Amino acid sequence: MGRLESILATRLKRKSQTCKVFEIKVDKSHLSKKSIDHLYALFKEAKWFYNYCISQEDINEADTTLKSVPVKVVNNFENRSFVTLKSHMKQGIKKRIFTNLKSLSSRKKNGHRVGKLKFKSQLNSVPLPACKHDFDIDFIGNRMRLSGLKHKMKVMGLKQIPVGVEIANATFIRKSNDFYFHIITFTPKEERAVPESSIGIDFGCESQLTFSNGIKLEFQVPVSRRLRKLDRKIMRKKRSGSKSKYKDELKRQKEYEKLINRKKDIRQKIVSTITNNFKYICFQDESIHAWHSSNHGKKIQNSGIGGILSDLKHKSVTPIEVDKFFPSTQLCPQCGKRKKLTLSERIYECECGYKKDRDIKSALCIEAEGMKQIPMDRRKLTLRENPSSTFFDILSSISGVKVSKVIH
Repeated sequence: MGRLESILATRLKRKSQTCKVFEIKVDKSHLSKKSIDHLYALFKEAKWFYNYCISQEDINEADTTLKSVPVKVVNNFENRSFVTLKSHMKQGIKKRIFTNLKSLSSRKKNGHRVGKLKFKSQLNSVPLPACKHDFDIDFIGNRMRLSGLKHKMKVMGLKQIPVGVEIANATFIRKSNDFYFHIITFTPKEERAVPESSIGIDFGCESQLTFSNGIKLEFQVPVSRRLRKLDRKIMRKKRSGSKSKYKDELKRQKEYEKLINRKKDIRQKIVSTITNNFKYICFQDESIHAWHSSNHGKKIQNSGIGGILSDLKHKSVTPIEVDKFFPSTQLCPQCGKRKKLTLSERIYECECGYKKDRDIKSALCIEAEGMKQIPMDRRKLTLRENPSSTFFDILSSISGVKVSKVIH
């Protein structure tokens, strides 16, 4: 089989598979100083090769077999040799640059302003495209081998990878002065048994998520006191090259990572609960960027509802997106008239006698508008009350989320 036929066959196979990425952490306590120096040198040499590639007039001319490249030191250039960076890794870096160029080109065609790729002062990820050549996994001993290192590294998290999955490639990452493997795997697609029911979701600032069945979610992951203290401490240290400031910056990165992981955990649990209980998920194409520019930027940042909206688009069985200009807040679902509300008015009252909580009413309007996109012969919906109690109980078990239910 030729190279082109092999690529086409792989693409065809990937259509029937699900891609999952597993994060595996390297246990630095079991690494020698020589091994740690080797890993730091790997990222440094990857930065040299990346900057060398984008310095070429034609990136196709960048040679992945070079043993050394010129590196700018102050105002002069010096040749630096590659010791830890292997040829497959160089090819992966070069391929990533082409991917970035394609992304910039597509954004430019869509009317966005784009610039050129810039030189990097630091590179924190190295692609490992060749499994069994650039890296190897020892599931029994909880160890991984990286090409160029004499000894295997003890890692944490290999048990989360199921037996029999197809491991495609990996990326070696430096994050907050720790090292991780992001292992990309493929498994056959499995049809999920999701109830044939629908739900509407209204996103907001006071109640982050409001469902059409009367359930409201509130969650915030605010900046910690320790993080504020580190910010003030770093701002007072004007000297950029001091060791103490560098240590404080690493502490700040780790603190930020904790906050990000907490928001990510809440987001994934909420999205998983929604997508496992409802087949038709209706939501409005909210302009999260506009919310950031208003007075609600801190609430949006602390909740991360933009990530929930993005996940629902990709992980729902049948995501139904309602136009952003649909007047879900103003529209009366009973008579169809519109009524403008101020932010302080939390109850929607219409002249026809309709009265309901404004957020739940918006979610009901979004669900009704979204379900118009589904043909009648495909709507075999169960009653919303059936999964509601279980849905409420699962959401209530998520740590850091306040769940309430409004009685209709």
